[in-house]
Amino acid sequence: MLWSVIAVAAALVQAAAPLEPADGKIFLGAWYDRNNSDTPNAINQRFNYKPLSFFQTDIDMSGVKWWTAPEVVLPQFRQQLKDTKTDAFAMLTVYPFGGFDAITEKQLADMATGLNNLVNDGHQVFFRFASEMNGSWFQYGQDPIGFVNAWRKFVTYWRNALGPNASKVAFIWSPNSGNGYPFLKQEFSFNVSATDAKSLANFKALDTNGDGVYDKLDDPYTPFYPGDDYVDWVGISIYHYGSVYNDNFASWIDNVIPDSSKFEKFLNGFPAQGNDYGYAPLYTYFSSPTGVKDPLTGAVLSKGGKPMIISETAATYHFAWKDPVGKPTPVPDTVDTFTRLQIKQAWWRSFLNTEFLAKYPQIKAASTFEFIKAEEATWRDFTMFGAAPDTQGGPSFAALDNDVVQGFAKDVQNMTFLAFANVVGNATITKTTSGAVSTASVTGIVMALGAFFLSL
Repeated sequence: MLWSVIAVAAALVQAAAPLEPADGKIFLGAWYDRNNSDTPNAINQRFNYKPLSFFQTDIDMSGVKWWTAPEVVLPQFRQQLKDTKTDAFAMLTVYPFGGFDAITEKQLADMATGLNNLVNDGHQVFFRFASEMNGSWFQYGQDPIGFVNAWRKFVTYWRNALGPNASKVAFIWSPNSGNGYPFLKQEFSFNVSATDAKSLANFKALDTNGDGVYDKLDDPYTPFYPGDDYVDWVGISIYHYGSVYNDNFASWIDNVIPDSSKFEKFLNGFPAQGNDYGYAPLYTYFSSPTGVKDPLTGAVLSKGGKPMIISETAATYHFAWKDPVGKPTPVPDTVDTFTRLQIKQAWWRSFLNTEFLAKYPQIKAASTFEFIKAEEATWRDFTMFGAAPDTQGGPSFAALDNDVVQGFAKDVQNMTFLAFANVVGNATITKTTSGAVSTASVTGIVMALGAFFLSL
């Protein structure tokens, strides 16, 4: 009987990924606009409810973009997290803009030091490396063999270098949602005509159905999956840009309320409208007990069951042309339609509700995308927690964004499934007090049960 109890407890240890909260709880965080002088503390103040569970920022560990180099970003990030006076997690989105082969051992070691510093400060870490690797807008994209090899090598290195802090860092594998895949009209789209050995090997990996064509019917996720042993959490990027892509302006431009099922269709595919939502079910593959097998060989690619984070999400509001010359004024379909609040509220309500989360119980965290920036032909407001302190647009613009954050603050009071950070002051509080399952706590149960049964 003793060994049965220990086996059950050991299974619990294995089942709980690093940083995974208790069943029924979800961490809520925000990717803040560091370059526009926003801060975690400013977001908490605008929210004016409870401190968010985590804050996300980005780093280019390859050194190509010096202003996002680790030595520039991490000291600032550490101080900004300290300023919140909470035990909020740090979420790092780490880009290898110089390519996988350009990463040096010193850069790996420096990153490990940065991770240890954050953990020692009292902030556990979500680590999202080379995100959206299935896309074609980053130099490292659509290179499944290079990505998988790099991921396995780097994650193994960092886990070893973290030592006792390894259980406080969760490595997140996070592709883009499959709608629009294989994204063949982007800057770094895979060259289907290439005949070099690397390209031919990648083509074979990308052609998941083996029909000799790389197209929308190929799986957007499985070629890039490093394997269950190398992944702690699975993530995804999901956005609402509008209802119809405008070919005349080569851009999304319309401000419409998203359909209540849109988020779910992006998350798990919707083959009946695969061109719009994607064909492959990411959640089913990697977070449900179903898992996924290679359709050609039958080999198990994932056993599933991974906790999932919505790594970045937002409903956009188009408010101006990027280049107004020769364009109608104002932006088409943005006047007398829907407000920022109506659009964004419909989006968060579509997945932050008990019915949706009961259907997808492995969704354990979500991060909003707190940016106002130009993309394609329009300026877009992605924010949910209000405009950054010095954002462009003037008082009336800030007021419109304030309506959004106040609307969310009102809705969130009924979201009892959300977990928030602890205020720590001078104390050291682990995230276990907020409902996370730690290896140490379950190990203690095992030891106690063992001692009890040995005494019988």
